[in-house]
Amino acid sequence: MGDTLYRIYLCGGSTCTPRGRDALLRALEDELWAQRLDDRVDVRVSGCQDRCDYAPNLTIWPGPYHYSQLTPAAVREIVQQHLGQGQPVAAWLSSEAERR
Repeated sequence: MGDTLYRIYLCGGSTCTPRGRDALLRALEDELWAQRLDDRVDVRVSGCQDRCDYAPNLTIWPGPYHYSQLTPAAVREIVQQHLGQGQPVAAWLSSEAERR
């Protein structure tokens, strides 16, 4: 991954997409740019992450760290704290019990 510190997979599945995936992607890209992390984070839209009941979801590597029930504000917080400071945001982390 070269200089990339993180890889983010934003779920593009059939549940996450209508629950706000596009707004999350915009918030993610805008906050990465604002925090000057855009060249250090690889963002990809993925297939279903198997947490549909808790959509929308994203996963961060290295990890994996699974985040669920996201809003644009939550995504901005994750960028600032997890990607900017290396501290996962407990309030948005999902557990393996949330897999369907």
